[in-house]
Amino acid sequence: MADEKDYYSILGVSKNATKDEIKKAYRELAKKYHPDLHPENRKEYEEKFKEISEAYEVLMDDDKRRIYDQYGSEGVKFGPQGFDWNNFTHYDDIQDLFNQFFKNMGFGSIFEDERQNIRFVVNIDLKDAYNGTTKNISYEREVICPDCNGTGAKNGKTRKCPTCNGTGQVRNVRSMGFMQYVSVQPCPACNGRGYIIEEKCPRCKGKGKIIVKENLEVNIPKGADDGLNLRIRGKGPGSKNGNGDLIITIHVNQDPVYKRDGDDLYTEIDIPFTKAALGTEISLEHISGENLNIKIPPGTQPGEIIRIKNKGMPKFNSRGYGDLLIKINVTIPKNLTQRQRELLMELDNEPERKGFFHSRFK
Repeated sequence: MADEKDYYSILGVSKNATKDEIKKAYRELAKKYHPDLHPENRKEYEEKFKEISEAYEVLMDDDKRRIYDQYGSEGVKFGPQGFDWNNFTHYDDIQDLFNQFFKNMGFGSIFEDERQNIRFVVNIDLKDAYNGTTKNISYEREVICPDCNGTGAKNGKTRKCPTCNGTGQVRNVRSMGFMQYVSVQPCPACNGRGYIIEEKCPRCKGKGKIIVKENLEVNIPKGADDGLNLRIRGKGPGSKNGNGDLIITIHVNQDPVYKRDGDDLYTEIDIPFTKAALGTEISLEHISGENLNIKIPPGTQPGEIIRIKNKGMPKFNSRGYGDLLIKINVTIPKNLTQRQRELLMELDNEPERKGFFHSRFK
């Protein structure tokens, strides 16, 4: 039939696959197709995610799988509109499958129990990252209303919802052939709270939460790199299960003189070709503010790198420093005075020096 679905092929498993094999296949596909990972093409991935979830629903249920194996997908039709999320009975499996995955990916849990985090970006200079610094930040967050303790009711007075009997959920049972389908939804009478508000709290207007302004002093450690996340526990939005966290992401601005590569610092200096040939000593202001005396040995070549040990960035959460690497750019004047030309020609014509200039500057 045109609309016949091959659930085994959808999950990429064999017809005699075990439940563990089905769960493993679903886990891999769900990681790949979850729409939260594809915001640029969300609609397409929502449909794909729904398709693999439908296959999982059927093949993980012994009765549905038996009917499917005997009659195909026509035997387990989910109503006139087809499969929807009211038909899905494995939300506990999804939580188990995805919570750790999304935490590892840095997104937090996609099934968090009302605990959410606030993200805040702090911009610092490379010099601040070297020395460590303190930044004052201000932001707003939602917290549980202290007057009603989050109930939304004046003085916290409520009564049990008669529709859901205080559970906050209502169950709908539908029978189709030999099977019954149960869907659980938030109670429409109490909006899933399990209780009825008789008089709204005047402070939060019945919402159970209020907005507060926070002013915090954030210590940014030495060696902080671009993209570093600092977590401040309990300073995120509030819920009945406690407060979420404030996650501060550090953005390090580019420095006009120094570039960073891990724990090492890079910079470039220009010197005349005469100084490169004869050797010299130059003063360089370090990112720390210290003045360094850099020795340029005689015969230094254009593009040569001088490494200064332990003058790079502080190693984050460790001891010691990286290195400072200085690239030497040798400048050659485009216009010479008559005297300069005479001196260069004299040096170039001296037998003992001829090889030097021919090998290095021609």
